[in-house]
Amino acid sequence: MSWNYFWAGTAGQQPRYNQFPFGGCAVGCGPTAWGILFAWGDRQAASGNSYWAGRNGLYRENGGRGADVVAPINQDGGVNNMIGELNGQVGTFCAFGSGATTPWDMPGAWQYLNGRSYTRLDTHWNSLGIHETRLANYAANSIAYRRTPAVIGTGWLSHYPVAWGYAWQHRTIRHSFLWWDWTETVTDTAFYVNNGWGGGGSGEWIDASTWFAGEIYP
Repeated sequence: MSWNYFWAGTAGQQPRYNQFPFGGCAVGCGPTAWGILFAWGDRQAASGNSYWAGRNGLYRENGGRGADVVAPINQDGGVNNMIGELNGQVGTFCAFGSGATTPWDMPGAWQYLNGRSYTRLDTHWNSLGIHETRLANYAANSIAYRRTPAVIGTGWLSHYPVAWGYAWQHRTIRHSFLWWDWTETVTDTAFYVNNGWGGGGSGEWIDASTWFAGEIYP
């Protein structure tokens, strides 16, 4: 069977942001992922995407709260200011040199949106880090039906990438035991992610399972 692919924009539209030292530790993949997603939405609003029309202001001059400007595709000091602000809003803490963020603190990113844009943020997670199909479906539906990336969680408190591609396929598996033969149909799913390592759209395919999903709505 063939794969079915869905994309939220193109590789060239993915912000090329990375983590950086912040407060004696890495700034964290959680705030970096939110920064990528907010910048993506800001750039879509500026480029004529009708779904995101009117949601300018997600990024402002020098990453602050001043004049509206278009979020840069490449990282600069303003992007660092944005991600640094998000670091505090989502409670990122230092763990062995890495910036870790609990899923129940990730919704704090709404504070960044407050006063900048009417964009709405929604989050869902499993507090034990257990991957659930329902959580993967939030991200998959955002990509497939709203053409908007989503933040997901891979590995418990390990990494938050931004999923911007989704694919699925059905496969038929034949089994045989003694004189019994039977078949079953299985579904394979995958996300294509921007890992927040500076590569932008040149990410990787991973299994479409997650314990966290974060979406934005215009």
